Amino acid sequence: MRIFSVIALLGLLVFVQNSVRAVEIDLPEIGDSAGEFISPQQEYQIGLGFYWQIQQSTDLIDDPEINGYLQDLGYRLVANSDSPHLPFTFFMVPSATVNAFAAPGGFIGMHSGLILTSQREDEVASVLAHEIAHITQRHLLRSFEKAKRMNIPMTVAMIAAALLGVADPAAGSAALMAVQAGGVQSQLNFTRQNEAEADNLGMHTLVRTGFDALAMPAFFERLQQVSRFYTGNAVPEFLRTHPVTTSRIADARGRAVKYPLSRQATDTLQFYLVREKLRVLAATDINQLKDFYVDALSDGSAENQDATRYGYSLALAKAGDFSQSRRVLQELIAHDTDRLSYQLALAKLDISVGQLSSALQIYQDFQKLYPDDQALTLNQVNALLQANLPNTAEKLLLKQLELGNSSHQLYKFLAQAKDDMGEKSQAHSWLAEYYYKAGRLLLAADQLRLAADLAKGDEFQLAKISSRLREIEMTLERSEEL
Repeated sequence: MRIFSVIALLGLLVFVQNSVRAVEIDLPEIGDSAGEFISPQQEYQIGLGFYWQIQQSTDLIDDPEINGYLQDLGYRLVANSDSPHLPFTFFMVPSATVNAFAAPGGFIGMHSGLILTSQREDEVASVLAHEIAHITQRHLLRSFEKAKRMNIPMTVAMIAAALLGVADPAAGSAALMAVQAGGVQSQLNFTRQNEAEADNLGMHTLVRTGFDALAMPAFFERLQQVSRFYTGNAVPEFLRTHPVTTSRIADARGRAVKYPLSRQATDTLQFYLVREKLRVLAATDINQLKDFYVDALSDGSAENQDATRYGYSLALAKAGDFSQSRRVLQELIAHDTDRLSYQLALAKLDISVGQLSSALQIYQDFQKLYPDDQALTLNQVNALLQANLPNTAEKLLLKQLELGNSSHQLYKFLAQAKDDMGEKSQAHSWLAEYYYKAGRLLLAADQLRLAADLAKGDEFQLAKISSRLREIEMTLERSEEL
């Protein structure tokens, strides 16, 4: 993960401060309730600014299958939380470190290393449930309540510094020093009370979703044991921002045993498949990884044999051994024909060896079984665009938008489809949405101006473009106001 620059951080502080200022209401200074000094809309703007900064500082994992799994797991937990109506955005950072963090407005990031460290899906779910509780209880905002006389812009700047400190302690500390030059000091980490509350509510959410309550203390206990081998800054960041003490583990275990022992969640294969896909994506020595899979399969040490074979197939494909990769994959398909992950991997193999029509047939067949699946659709659209079938691709993409399934890749594919169809104005409009979602507002505005130039004569399209351009320009103006 690339290091955040202090200059970029300060740019974020300017943005979030002015986003708060732009709301024309008479805001009081911090009082007894977090909701009295920062509204949900302002809270979302803080989180959105942080999310944009994350994207401009590192390349988030954009694999639609991995992201789809994370979103699905996250929203299953949200649906069983104490605030199921709140919007959430779950994203994955490609980092081997064990970490997860929550920003106001429902933005939850997880490092890929946390999933690779987890032994069961329940453990990943326990961390997500804990972070969801931090957001629903507005813990980061409430942690600033003790500074009764802190004004809104300074509060927002402190929160932004705290958030970036989670992602990169060096950048967060530098930003905090800049903010504290005015004499303001505050506790950035969650309090013990915050952690206990997040553990308690998170565990309740975990159980209501059908997971094992004991997964939370078990995961924390393993992290504590592993942390004994670390020194200084090598300690996993999750343990620095969420200290795990013996008493806390005991409290969590005491609460967990009061819940029923039966687990409702039974099909965890997708977790294991996603974990192996992440392992292959992160591999820097593919031959070493292939040996790891061979050893795990031969000595029976694999936690899940099917997932290990799947990972082995992906590793073989990454190494260029497509024939052996196909043989391993077809063995899996023979016993689980409708498993979408296997079919997507098979279609990707077909594309790698130039069998585009075969891949398109797989996608078309499985659209009948999984018509709303975004990972399937995005992979299919990519193949359709390669086959010069943009009209079909567009229909699939627009259906995803109707379902509320937007993503960076979706907007980029829509721009490409429209360009291939000769609809240049709409191509630039969709590309603007792609840039906007990544927080690259200047590029988004430039694309809309190009779209407007090409929309002359089409009053309806021109009106849509002009309205969207005004929205983005207003956001840019607010971010440049100091």
